Amino acid sequence: MASSLPLIVLLLCCVGLAHSYLTVSNLRAQNLRLTKYSKPDGYVKVYYGSIFMGQTSFVRGNRDPSWPQSFNYYSAKLGGRLTVKVYDKNAVFDDYLGGCTTVIFKRGIYSGWCNLSTGGTLYLTYSFI
Repeated sequence: MASSLPLIVLLLCCVGLAHSYLTVSNLRAQNLRLTKYSKPDGYVKVYYGSIFMGQTSFVRGNRDPSWPQSFNYYSAKLGGRLTVKVYDKNAVFDDYLGGCTTVIFKRGIYSGWCNLSTGGTLYLTYSFI
């Protein structure tokens, strides 16, 4: 009877290759739109597919905010979608300022930007290792 050890090793290797580490960092925006009453109080929500990776802190009264937080997800896969959304914090309902989605197509470190639907630009860096 043959040993099942080679099969177990092969399965463990495949599991290790199927999932990778996704990190999103260096989030910043420029020229966020002004509201009727004030400058925006911006924050960002980060998603991998439908999985909520986290939310930045609020930056009050700043059209050009940057956020120091980084977000990590261990079980990312090639072909997965990274979505980043920018909001303006309000007392009752937060305003959606825009966002972007990118498909993770290969391993590496990438910096990018997207124009927000209400004006302004979002910049970010992500690594897929």
